[in-house]
Amino acid sequence: MQGQVSEPTGSLATALAHAARLLSHDPELAREQALAILEAAPRHPGATLILAAALRLSGDAAAALPLIDPLSRALPQAPEVQLEHGLVLLDLGRTQEAVAALRRASMLNPGLGEAWRALSVGLTVLGDMAGAQDAGDRQIQASVRDPALIAAASALVEGRLAQAEHDLRTYLAAKPDEPAALRMLAEVAARLGRYEDAERILTQTLAFTPGFTAARHNLATLLYRQNKTLEALAELDLLQAADPRHPAYANLRAAALVRIGEYEAATAIYRDVLARHPHQPKGWMSYGHALKTLGRRAECEAAYRKAVEQAPMLGEA
Repeated sequence: MQGQVSEPTGSLATALAHAARLLSHDPELAREQALAILEAAPRHPGATLILAAALRLSGDAAAALPLIDPLSRALPQAPEVQLEHGLVLLDLGRTQEAVAALRRASMLNPGLGEAWRALSVGLTVLGDMAGAQDAGDRQIQASVRDPALIAAASALVEGRLAQAEHDLRTYLAAKPDEPAALRMLAEVAARLGRYEDAERILTQTLAFTPGFTAARHNLATLLYRQNKTLEALAELDLLQAADPRHPAYANLRAAALVRIGEYEAATAIYRDVLARHPHQPKGWMSYGHALKTLGRRAECEAAYRKAVEQAPMLGEA
């Protein structure tokens, strides 16, 4: 069926639903289930999608690519397929292609929060911070299901911060422990320059929802901006324990390590991230700065050249 993953019936539908549920907590078992389905129904698009996702989640994005690449071409209007294609490409460091796929997924289904989240990561890697912030806002908007929060989310996306704050505070007066509302309020406070307020709100949120990784990443970034570097690194320890290859976490850690003089450790992180995500002009520039401090002139100049090749208007490089 053009544009969507075909709908199975009967026992096949049950098997697919079971395999999809397994993805979040046991991707290896999801892989086995998907393979069993494909033995009975070769080239089934739903099972192929689950198999690709299971391989990616198991750390083998390279094996997932030959599955998801042709599926994305066969089903260009299926947002969940375009999303998985983007996630696989992002894991493989093909960031520009990943961003293109994730843009398709988010346009096909603007309510697909995972597509906006991954797009924000990809744009951060590429140094498009304005685009990353917009995608992050839209991820927040997509995650909102409570009608009372939709207006506040829309105001945040549109930059109407005073209105967003009013709506959020009204909502939180009745539901003071709602994590999504608290995260949005912290985002509003940070954009208004009220960093201490934003930090307090995020800390409060994580006290009762410690698995809220988006809020923890917001907190780590906020702590870094306030020169609370050791506290930022402590939050990154928790984030990277669950997702050690996340490029935005790694870049933030490298920047924090530079700030406290750990240049060797920082350059090792930059080198690893840039090997996986080479199109990253600001990343090359930051790598060059760290190498310059260490006196490694030839490597420093090579890093700056890479930055300028990728972004000729990057004057600092």
